[in-house]
Amino acid sequence: MGRMEGQIALVTGGASGLGTGIAKRFTEEGAIVTITDIQTEKGQEVADELGATFLQHNVAEESDWESVIASVLDAHGRLDTLVNNAGIFNNFPIDEMPLEEWQRVIDVNLTGVFLGCKHGVAALKKNPGGTGGSIINISSVTGLRGQIGGAAYSASKGGVHILTKSVAVETAALKIRCNSIHPGIIDTPIMDPAFAAAPDPAAMRAHIEGYLPVGYMGDAAHDIGNMAVFLASDDSTYITGSAMLVDGGMIAGLPT
Repeated sequence: MGRMEGQIALVTGGASGLGTGIAKRFTEEGAIVTITDIQTEKGQEVADELGATFLQHNVAEESDWESVIASVLDAHGRLDTLVNNAGIFNNFPIDEMPLEEWQRVIDVNLTGVFLGCKHGVAALKKNPGGTGGSIINISSVTGLRGQIGGAAYSASKGGVHILTKSVAVETAALKIRCNSIHPGIIDTPIMDPAFAAAPDPAAMRAHIEGYLPVGYMGDAAHDIGNMAVFLASDDSTYITGSAMLVDGGMIAGLPT
């Protein structure tokens, strides 16, 4: 405990799922956390539970980024860790995907991360003593391979993968680290609609877990949150531009 003691951290998409799990682990490790989301009621509820601050935030809008970063700097005087987590998903065959649906996913998942990196780097450069900090971008295993029906999502997460590397090499001399986390199948509320629509939710869960080499879905706080803590802490000061797979062996291959 205390690996992030006194750190000022900002987590986007913190109202549910991975964002909540990451924010939970950050607060447990002593960080002072601000979570942002477009879900105002749920976001405030999570912030209250964690002892964090909540700000409404559409990551695809640059003016929102300017306001959020200014609020954090006004309140705390610095920013140490930024987690670009907010994201959305859609499912269309490539020949049936409306342009507006493609653009909606790109706007949130890729442009939102670009804006986070842009304004995050500007904030981290101002830290007293040139201490830099850490930017953590949440990509996906589908940012490393294709997904049927998920062309927009895969393209956006693949973009995050390479954007991360570009930011890392550009800012390394400033002591700013930028890494991506690539989750596999994590047991979060985003899975609930799929289970609810299945004729047999328990059978569907068993099927999904059956093709994961470890045999179960990951946990947002324990698996993704702990990786984020590592990348935010001094344990990872020599790591930048890396793609951290947290996927239960999903990319390595299928179970026998």
